[in-house]
Amino acid sequence: MGTVISFINLKGGVGKTTCCANIAGELARENRKVLVIDADPQANVSTLLMGIKRYFRKFKNEKKDNEIYKETIYQIFLDALEEDVDKKLFNFDNAIIKSVVRKTIQGKETHPLTNLDLLPATYHLMQLEQKIVNYVRSRFAILNRFLEKIKNQYDIILIDCPPNIYTTTHNSLYASDYFIIPTIPDYLSITGIPLLIHSLNKTIEIKMEEKNSSVELAGILINLLDKRINVHKDGLVSIKGFLEVFKQENSVNNDAIIFESKITNKVDIKNASGKYLPVCVDSPRSSSTMEFMNLCQEILKRISK
Repeated sequence: MGTVISFINLKGGVGKTTCCANIAGELARENRKVLVIDADPQANVSTLLMGIKRYFRKFKNEKKDNEIYKETIYQIFLDALEEDVDKKLFNFDNAIIKSVVRKTIQGKETHPLTNLDLLPATYHLMQLEQKIVNYVRSRFAILNRFLEKIKNQYDIILIDCPPNIYTTTHNSLYASDYFIIPTIPDYLSITGIPLLIHSLNKTIEIKMEEKNSSVELAGILINLLDKRINVHKDGLVSIKGFLEVFKQENSVNNDAIIFESKITNKVDIKNASGKYLPVCVDSPRSSSTMEFMNLCQEILKRISK
């Protein structure tokens, strides 16, 4: 049974999607079967893993809307709202993009990460809040009901959440075993973490009531760290203080950590993203690849407790 981990932060621009994609790539490179689910209407992890041209070829605007999104996460929610079984359109085998990453070598397209699959998103996901307003059943459990059917096909399922706490984020958390908060260690990035924890705990309480199952904070992931900047040094101290207070208040579990393996602000990650590749594929011997490798080992150790 696969372990489900959501990547969540209210703050945009902290590298949440880049971390999710690169962690997925490294886990797949280490022979884990990995599914990435894009729960963000901006579809950034979809385009990062597919490449922008391939993404837009698949989701062409000249198609009818239902032809575009029926093979995305959005259709899972639409099916939950549809009472007529014959009108439920989502088919996982059709929607999933297997071995999603492509790399061209000497003019030939290769599949460097055969263990990495993607369930994509489109901008239509923005319409969900209006669609689901009168939904009677547990609106936070929709994605969880789907994942229970396919979890045994994967070792790890990673969900890239939007920078908000609306329906898709709550669904992602409800469906998860753990969540990770990626953040830059600066004032603007970390000040929203207490609000995030408070908001997510409401969903965790609902899941405990409905499923007798909890969701744990695996840890806080420090991203885009620049050790030369005093603001970042101060931010690391503040994050440590936040986590200690959360534990004292029982807002998070005692096993929650700040990952020792921190992702520094290096150009090779940006270069890889510009080629729509995880850094472990584009630059397998780089220091950034080593950082993600060490981080993945920490994550695996954390979720095995």
